[in-house]
Amino acid sequence: MTHQPIDVHQTDECSHARQYHRRLSVYDSLGDWHSDWPGLQCWVKVERWGIRHGKPFAQTHYYISDLSLSAAEFLEHGREHWSIENRLHWPKDVLLHEDSSRQLSNSNAPANWSTVRSFFITIARRLGFDSIATAMRHLANQVQQIFLSLQ
Repeated sequence: MTHQPIDVHQTDECSHARQYHRRLSVYDSLGDWHSDWPGLQCWVKVERWGIRHGKPFAQTHYYISDLSLSAAEFLEHGREHWSIENRLHWPKDVLLHEDSSRQLSNSNAPANWSTVRSFFITIARRLGFDSIATAMRHLANQVQQIFLSLQ
């Protein structure tokens, strides 16, 4: 049985020598799923394809949701989520090694270091750095510049 989407939205973009195409389809044919997930409104299919690092790629992901949104709204919510991921969580984990740091989990150290990492990212952005890696290299021995930026 094939299901027809109730709404479809597609975006196409080229940036950083990459081509991305995204198509999001919203379906309301839930079958027996609604008995397993109370409040379930729809399921969503996200297709991504294009050229990345000179090579073609294609991905398809499926989601269920208790939201009743249009395909464009779902796509925007997804992009907002990844914006947060790319601007905060990724730099903290990959560049500042938050997930791999060895800290005592029964103390306040993990929360304190997380605050310090977030503080550094905020200061770097406030000073106009688009890249946290560049900010780290530039500000490594510039503690006074960091404190002056707080005024």
